[in-house]
Amino acid sequence: MSYGPDRDWLIRFCPPEQAAALTALFTVEQEVSASLRGELEHQVAHARLEWWLEELTRLVEGAARHPATRALAAAASTQRRSPPDLRSLVEHVRVDLAGVAFLSREELDQHLHAWGNSVFREVALGAGAPPAMAEQLSSRAGAPVRELELLAEFSRHARAGRIYRPLGEPAEPHARWQADPLGVAEIAELEARRRSLAQQICDAASATTSASRPSLRVPLLWMGYAIERIGRAHPSALRRTLDSWRSAVTLSRGNLPRTLSR
Repeated sequence: MSYGPDRDWLIRFCPPEQAAALTALFTVEQEVSASLRGELEHQVAHARLEWWLEELTRLVEGAARHPATRALAAAASTQRRSPPDLRSLVEHVRVDLAGVAFLSREELDQHLHAWGNSVFREVALGAGAPPAMAEQLSSRAGAPVRELELLAEFSRHARAGRIYRPLGEPAEPHARWQADPLGVAEIAELEARRRSLAQQICDAASATTSASRPSLRVPLLWMGYAIERIGRAHPSALRRTLDSWRSAVTLSRGNLPRTLSR
C-alpha cells in the first residue's frame, strides 16, 4: 500500500522502532481522506467520516477497534503517553468535502491547523522528542507543511471546488482560480505564498535545539521534503530558502540524507 511519495519515503527512512506507528498513522489519514473520493455518494462519504470520528473518539478513550488505531494506542502506551487525539483530522476532511470557500486567511489557517494539530503533531510527539519541543514544532510547521502539499496540486483541487487561498468577503469568483492553465497573476501569487511557507518551515527548523534534532528526525525530514519538492519545481525561486534550511537543520551525523542533498 502506498500513502504517497512523501509518506512512503518517511516510513522508509524513519528509525525502525517508529515505522509501525507511522504506518498506522498514515493508514488512518488515508482512510479518513478516502471520503473525498469522487465516486462516493455524498451520503456515503459523510457516513464514513462519522464512523471515523467515533473511532478516533474511542482511540482517545482507550477503546479503539480498528487495527491502525489500536497500533497507535499501543505505540503511545510504549512511550508512556496518552493515545493520540486525531479527531480534528475528520473536521479537516469534512471541510474539504463541503468545498468550503475560505474568505479570510484566518479561516484557511484554522483549516490547515486541524491537520497540523492531528497528523503532524502525532508525528512530532511519536518521534520521542521532549513534548514541549515537539508541540512547538508541530504548532509552527504543521500548517505550512500541509499548505505546501495542497498548493503542489492547487489546480486539481480548485477544479474539484476546493480553492486553498483566501477569497475575500464577499468572495471573489472562483473562475480565475479554476482556469487551466492559471493566469500570470494567479501563478505569481501562488509562487509568493510558496516562498513564504518555505521560509516559515525554515524558521521553525531553526527554532529547534541541536540536542532535540536527532529525536525530531522524522518531522524535520517531512519539513525538508515539503520544501525540496517545491524547490525541484521552482529551483531559482526557492534555492536560497532551501540552502537556509539545510544549514539550520542537523540530522544524522550532521548530514542530510542524500535525497535531500541533491
